[in-house]
Amino acid sequence: MSESAANVLSSHVSDRPNRVANSRMVDATQVLEALPFGVICFDVREDGEVMISEANAQALSLFDIINQDALPLAISSVWREKDVEKLCDSVRRTQSRRQATTLEWIKTRDNHEHYLTSHFKPIFNDILGTYQILCTIEDHTAEKLAEKNIMHHAFHDALTGQPNRVLFRNKLEETVMNGQRSDQPFGCAVLIVNIDRFQQINESFGHSAGDRFLISMASTLRRCIDSGDILARLSGDEFAVLVPRMTAIESVISTCERIHDAMRQPYDLDGNEVFTSVSIGVASTISSATHPEDLIRDADFAMHRAKLAGKARTEIYQRESHQEARSQFHLETELRRAVEREELQLYYQPIIDVRTAELHGFEALTRWKHKDHGFVSPVEFIQLAEETGIIVPLGRWAFEAACTCLKHWEMEVGQDRLVPINVNVSGVQFARDDVAKVVEEVLEKYDLPGHLLRIELTESSIMANPERISETLKKIRALGVKVALDDFGTGYSSLNYLHQFPMDIIKIDRVFINQLERGNPQHKILDMIGMLARSLGHEVVAEGLEDMDHIDMVTEMGFAFAQGFYYSAPVSSSDASEMVRGKLPWAKPPTP
Repeated sequence: MSESAANVLSSHVSDRPNRVANSRMVDATQVLEALPFGVICFDVREDGEVMISEANAQALSLFDIINQDALPLAISSVWREKDVEKLCDSVRRTQSRRQATTLEWIKTRDNHEHYLTSHFKPIFNDILGTYQILCTIEDHTAEKLAEKNIMHHAFHDALTGQPNRVLFRNKLEETVMNGQRSDQPFGCAVLIVNIDRFQQINESFGHSAGDRFLISMASTLRRCIDSGDILARLSGDEFAVLVPRMTAIESVISTCERIHDAMRQPYDLDGNEVFTSVSIGVASTISSATHPEDLIRDADFAMHRAKLAGKARTEIYQRESHQEARSQFHLETELRRAVEREELQLYYQPIIDVRTAELHGFEALTRWKHKDHGFVSPVEFIQLAEETGIIVPLGRWAFEAACTCLKHWEMEVGQDRLVPINVNVSGVQFARDDVAKVVEEVLEKYDLPGHLLRIELTESSIMANPERISETLKKIRALGVKVALDDFGTGYSSLNYLHQFPMDIIKIDRVFINQLERGNPQHKILDMIGMLARSLGHEVVAEGLEDMDHIDMVTEMGFAFAQGFYYSAPVSSSDASEMVRGKLPWAKPPTP
């Protein structure tokens, strides 16, 4: 590097006064050569050609100039890449405006892109009497690559390399916006693909094998979808597909069918053949909302419906089904608050001695009087309570309410005139709660004898966990509480339960009563049940009695007790109190 060039270059990298002795210019040259970035001095000829007049080793290496003695050189003679004009324009603009400029550019070298930043500064050369352009070139390739790597990990799944939920949502949002802005608007679709029973693979072969399965799964899905579709992994066993341009829902269904067909082939997992399936939910801008999160939510909802319908199938999102699910969710929330708001009540349907027409007891039935919607049907909320587990606190409340009522009656009429209350207990309560302990505690709390409280359960409740329920029933009966088997005769094993489980009462299902005629099969079956029950020492209650003929028939068959609208519909606690005091609502007793 010449002494004059060193003077010019050093003026850019140092603010030292010009009085620096020439003997020290060698030091400046050494400094320039040692700099970790390139430094170039440009001249602009009258014809506009940009010349490299001087450069340090870093800059020469960048331009692949081996011999420094070859300088000055026209930049176009050593570099003919597409960005040459950007660099030359910056040099010319700096010279013409006499103002510093900056340029970010990319140079390809050895098939690799180098990300460069150049700062241009006009410098007046006293020796030449002209302006030259001093340029620094900094290589930010390492930082850019690190940034790209960070961005890749931020938007891609580490295991499969597919886009993750964040990138998928961004692509979906971009697709929806493009579809809406287009001169010819187009729709898109989202597929949520969930692997059925994936947990079994992890449990059987280990998580490492499960990871290899997911990688293979991603490859399978990629082969099944079109080249323009976007595949993403949303979570552990869940993938998503974006169909950016959907001409008809049939084309999307075809894609789903290809996926199901591919899943029917076995996977070789460490030498083991593994068969699995997927459940797919589909939502599109035709049948669903257009907001990205709503599309993903609706497709996920449809996928869960596919799971509930038996797995290994595709469900297309239907707005009506979703509205019903939302309504159920809202109902669940309201039900959880119902006890706190004192919206739940026990209604009581009397159980009558058919021979004397006297009150024998009550069945307690939960009723929900919503503050805005009035009475909510038990059909709507009892099953929901069981599915969500709300039935446990609801069941405890029912025992409390029944015993509160019994204590109130005891204070009014004395214990001798009290009649028992039957409380229904579901299979979910037996599974999730210690029913025997709950019964014991509530009887102790209200200081009531066990014979005033009875529990009713159905055959389906017993089938859920027969061994546990049998032990619980023994503990309950030890408290003096009687056990009733409700809806008797509708199951396959009702007769078997009579001797297998500790029962005291059987309640004949109203289905038999509704079809009852003298001499018909139902009449013969009930006659046999009556004889069997009496021989085993069980009480028998006929449910659903609504007319005198049926009462006459069950009385002839030896049934002692009945329950039904002929006597009374379920009544409030105040009306039940009137019945306990002897003010019965029915006008005439049945024929003995």
